[in-house]
Amino acid sequence: MTDTLAVIFGGPSDEHDISILTGLQSSRILSNKYNILNIYWTKDNKWYLVDQNLESIDFLDGDKILKKELTIKYDSIPGFYLKRKKVEFNIAVNACHGGPGEDGTLQSFLTLLGIKYTGPTLTTSQIGMDKYIFFTLMKEMGISVLEKHLVIQNSNPKFDGPYILKPRFGGSSIGVEVVEDYNTALKLTENSKLYTQGATVEKFLENSEDLLVGVRTYPQVDFSEIEKPIRTNNYDLFSYNDKYLDNGGLEGSKRELPANIDKKTEKIIKDILFKFLEIIEIKGISRVDFLMHEEEIYLNEVNTIPGSHALYLWQNIGKSKFDLLNDMVDEAKLNTNYWSTGGSDGIALKSAKDIQSKLG
Repeated sequence: MTDTLAVIFGGPSDEHDISILTGLQSSRILSNKYNILNIYWTKDNKWYLVDQNLESIDFLDGDKILKKELTIKYDSIPGFYLKRKKVEFNIAVNACHGGPGEDGTLQSFLTLLGIKYTGPTLTTSQIGMDKYIFFTLMKEMGISVLEKHLVIQNSNPKFDGPYILKPRFGGSSIGVEVVEDYNTALKLTENSKLYTQGATVEKFLENSEDLLVGVRTYPQVDFSEIEKPIRTNNYDLFSYNDKYLDNGGLEGSKRELPANIDKKTEKIIKDILFKFLEIIEIKGISRVDFLMHEEEIYLNEVNTIPGSHALYLWQNIGKSKFDLLNDMVDEAKLNTNYWSTGGSDGIALKSAKDIQSKLG
């Protein structure tokens, strides 16, 4: 019998529109093998069953597409319901970027409903979304990271500006700004909703370069090629426009793939990834971001549900989009309910030697 998947996308976050694109793409790719249900999570926290053949532009007019509102039941038969009938599916494909779709909220919600899902678990989601906690953990484990400072009154950073200001929780380069001094950072955070959950600053390194790599651990530990995005803005940052608006979206943005880097740099990145995987349990496909400045390599952050699931990063090494997503679904089938088993949900203690042996 063919499995039925529910692709969940949207959500009440600043990355809502990007999530729609990822959800629709995932739905179409997986429809080659599975029965697909599209569950749209609105910005105002409602749930709808929507047609599979919609385009992203259709979501500009909710009156046309939001006909089948879903309700949630937590009784003896928990789940999504369309009127009085339970919506049956085997696995939820999480295509929600940012906010409660990526910070562990949706993961906890699906676990409470007894629904298996793709992508990161609760703990991994929380660590990946919180830039300051992620920095603190990586630093504690001896991984090279740029110093970060929480933006709060009466607490000045111990390093000089200019600074990169970032929302503490969030992604897609939304709210990322270069500021000359700390007072400017304070004023921006006080006057923008993007920073209501907090903000961080780090040293702005002129002429630095981003290096990105896809990571997965099922069916075996695997790395994509290393990407070097090409920045087009005046502030030497890989911006939201670079990622999603220019050249037709993320997959069409300018890049070197593979990045034109030497073997020494590639080895440093992979060595950091081995150590990173001793600390963080990756499920699904994550994108791990590095910053290269002069001869230094810094681990910047992990995006546990990257745009388009970072499928494009694997395009040159014989891994199709369908195979990558299908592996995510197969991995999700193995997941058990954390609270019913008492198992570890996010911190994996693995040896670097074991990881390297799986890579050959």
